Amino acid sequence: MKRNWFMLMISVLLVLVLAACGNKEEANSSSKEKSEDVTLKFYTWINEENGNWNKTVEAFEKEHPGIKVDVNVLVENMNSADYLKKLDLIAASGDTIDVMMLSNSRYLSQRVSTGMIEPLNKYFDDEKLKVEEEYDMSVVPPSAEGEYFGLPGKFNKYLIMLNKDHLDKAGLPVPTDWTWDEYKEYAKKLTTEDTFGSYLHTWPHHHHTMKLLSQTEGTQLLKEDGSSNMDDDMVKASLKLRYELENEDKSSVPYTNTISQKLDYRQMFFSQKASMVPIASYMVTEWGGFTPEFNITWAPWPKNSESDSLNAFSTADIMSVGKKSEHKDEAYKFIRWLTTEGMLVQNKSIPAWKQIDLNEVLKNLAANTIKPEAVDIEALSYVLENSISSKQFLPASYLTEAYNAFNVEAELYLLGEQDLETTVKKAKQSVQAVIDANQK
Repeated sequence: MKRNWFMLMISVLLVLVLAACGNKEEANSSSKEKSEDVTLKFYTWINEENGNWNKTVEAFEKEHPGIKVDVNVLVENMNSADYLKKLDLIAASGDTIDVMMLSNSRYLSQRVSTGMIEPLNKYFDDEKLKVEEEYDMSVVPPSAEGEYFGLPGKFNKYLIMLNKDHLDKAGLPVPTDWTWDEYKEYAKKLTTEDTFGSYLHTWPHHHHTMKLLSQTEGTQLLKEDGSSNMDDDMVKASLKLRYELENEDKSSVPYTNTISQKLDYRQMFFSQKASMVPIASYMVTEWGGFTPEFNITWAPWPKNSESDSLNAFSTADIMSVGKKSEHKDEAYKFIRWLTTEGMLVQNKSIPAWKQIDLNEVLKNLAANTIKPEAVDIEALSYVLENSISSKQFLPASYLTEAYNAFNVEAELYLLGEQDLETTVKKAKQSVQAVIDANQK
């Protein structure tokens, strides 16, 4: 009897031990499954309204179980320069950056030089990806060593955004091939008591160098080897063009008004205070909450002379993997998806992905705006298809520094505080000082 009781107790204990082991294995298995879920920290300056992140990330996570994406919008004002300051602080503090978004190759180059960005060639090779066939990589050129450090998402081609109603009222056709001299004439004819014909923002790399950007190559203040491009005649001609528009023709918003009143290009265009804005194609959807009570059309970036080809500087929002990320494979999967299928899910911008039907994309983008009927799809499509993207290269890491130095002198000229010759001479010296300091 005692023996039977003893055997019964042993059996019960064995059952309890086995059950405990089973529960432990199940718990370990569950813990392991949870630990296999990777969460990527993704940083951007684009807000939910303009990025459609919730819907986009949800679609990615559904297609890629086990990978989660934590979207971090670092600024409220959609200002990429302010965003970069915060991004750099995060990197300096050692916090995780798995995926980061950059608005052009200048900003990319700066962060490549500080060791923030993972090169992607290895991932291309593993995937057997012919990246030049998949994307328009003119906007994310490789380094001199042939290394790529990002994939292009939103494709931005420079063009002119125009108020179609103002054109019609002035009896002016939508330009399809024009020069900066003709832009000046349009600006004069579009200027009224209530409206300026043109608005130029404070960007030194856009609106201080407009004629430089009309060239096939040599569109920036530095050359490919990092030396100065300030001897290009179009640097001086660009400054002169802006000064004449604002101070002589009085057909473009004065620079002093722009900086003293902290004016914004969206505000000026959509409130109909300005009829034309040289800008990029991202503006097809980024209306900043405005509902335009007029029709919007588009013209190519003007040429310097009649005989020139129809060129356009192009940029892209660049998706890069953080060098210190512990989940680089998953981060690469995310940027590959986001720059292809994800762009169509997001439905907020024109992709640099070549596998698209441009007209279909434009129709879908317009349908996603506050007032789809306001967008002249035919004109926008014409500009995008007929403007030739200028040749680009991954610039020296100090290009932004060079533009900042140039801007100091350019502003003095635009504000009437020094003449053009003095401005160009001093700007050349300032840019060369930046080069010398960085090439030691």
